[in-house]
Amino acid sequence: MSVARELPPLSTNMRSAIGLLEVFVIAIIVALVITIGSVSPGVKLLATVLVSPIIVLSIIFIYFCGKRKAWSFAGASILGAIGVILRIVISTKPSLEVGGGLPLGVTVLYIMLGSLVSLKSYESFLELRKL
Repeated sequence: MSVARELPPLSTNMRSAIGLLEVFVIAIIVALVITIGSVSPGVKLLATVLVSPIIVLSIIFIYFCGKRKAWSFAGASILGAIGVILRIVISTKPSLEVGGGLPLGVTVLYIMLGSLVSLKSYESFLELRKL
């Protein structure tokens, strides 16, 4: 008979990282829906191809972060950084048509959210590595 070892509850830092990642993926989905509804078919395809893997990975990371997997927090940290980089590139290239016309406040909020996801997830990764 095997006894399953019960994991300790998630730390506040880990719960914060997961919550931020959940908000981040919702923001990505909303941005994708708005983009798909307002651009040419070629740009719709480009946006969908670029953003869909980020959404899928985010959902996978949310699940495994809840299971206290260090690799998922590391992945979420990298994903947050990728989201920030993509948002900056898109915002500085209005010819891409993909969300380039967002108000400055929305762009700053998105960049801050991605940065927080990256930082909190990295902190959670380091916390799990110490255990």
